[in-house]
Amino acid sequence: MTAFRPAFLATMLLLAPLVAKAQERLVLRDRLHIVSSASSHAVSEALVDAFTHRYSNVSPPQLEIIGSAAALERFCAGVGVDTPDLAITSRRIPRSVADSCAANGVTDIVEVQLGLGAVVIAMRSGDGMRNLTTRQIYTALAAEYAAEQEFRPNTLSNWSQISPGLPAAPIRAVIPDRRSGTRGLFNDFILEGGCREVKAVRMIFSAAFRVSKCVTLRGDGRIRELASEAVPSALLDSPPGTIGVISYAQLLESGGNLVPVALNGVLPTATTIANDDYDVARTIYLYAKRQHSRNAQGAGVVRGIREFTADAVSEPVGGPGGLLTQHGLVPLAPALRAQQRDIAARQTLLNR
Repeated sequence: MTAFRPAFLATMLLLAPLVAKAQERLVLRDRLHIVSSASSHAVSEALVDAFTHRYSNVSPPQLEIIGSAAALERFCAGVGVDTPDLAITSRRIPRSVADSCAANGVTDIVEVQLGLGAVVIAMRSGDGMRNLTTRQIYTALAAEYAAEQEFRPNTLSNWSQISPGLPAAPIRAVIPDRRSGTRGLFNDFILEGGCREVKAVRMIFSAAFRVSKCVTLRGDGRIRELASEAVPSALLDSPPGTIGVISYAQLLESGGNLVPVALNGVLPTATTIANDDYDVARTIYLYAKRQHSRNAQGAGVVRGIREFTADAVSEPVGGPGGLLTQHGLVPLAPALRAQQRDIAARQTLLNR
């Protein structure tokens, strides 16, 4: 037996590198693949940077910035090395997309909330608009207006034509295109919100037909639709009187060059967003594909899914004064933050 031990140890030493390589081969990809909505890009990039610095021995995650709808569609495309492991979006996964996930074999999804963001109506610093209502924004930007039991083309040219309290500046806007979660929320909360207040609209169309009328924008050149990430710089280069639709994170990133316009009398701040006083706040979600995580035998698509998810909802990242607050995200309430940490730790599956 004593003669066997040295030989056994020598054999194990020789086999150790081979075993390690075999274990590595059990993981099909060497880095995380993350898809993110453009409106959440600042949050996503901050999380990727933090993960890369903490786990310096692994390859940095691959991050793709695309629209919310596209991100969830890619996430739900299937299971395997060619599909994303995580998605970060400014909209919760709708039931129709969750059904698509299930149909494509993506059945084990972990959902955590990262914090609160908001859609902001912004202008260049020094421009003269302090407050707008959702009704005024809808009136300015809609393709048509309701009058005498019919819709007519919108020919308004100046903000002062909508209200004497608004400046005599041409109506212009720069908004994200339809791939963006920010655009979706702008349509839902601001355009539809303003449209719902118009009695003539309700008299002409039933609710089923009103939505398309409410969110169809004028096509006379007064509105520019760009990729979400291009809106802030385009707004800075726009003539006086131009409003832009951006995220709260993009507002902070502007360094004061862009200023918020109060919406229905409420300015977007960390306090008004957290207290639900600001109407156009939204939750930022992270989705993880648990089927891609390594199993007890070390096999899986990639390493790091559990670690990335847990880090994203940790107090140093998502709590008051945490990393994500520097990138425009407002922390969740304490009890809700604790719930997200528990979901991440247990890798609890989404049940909808």
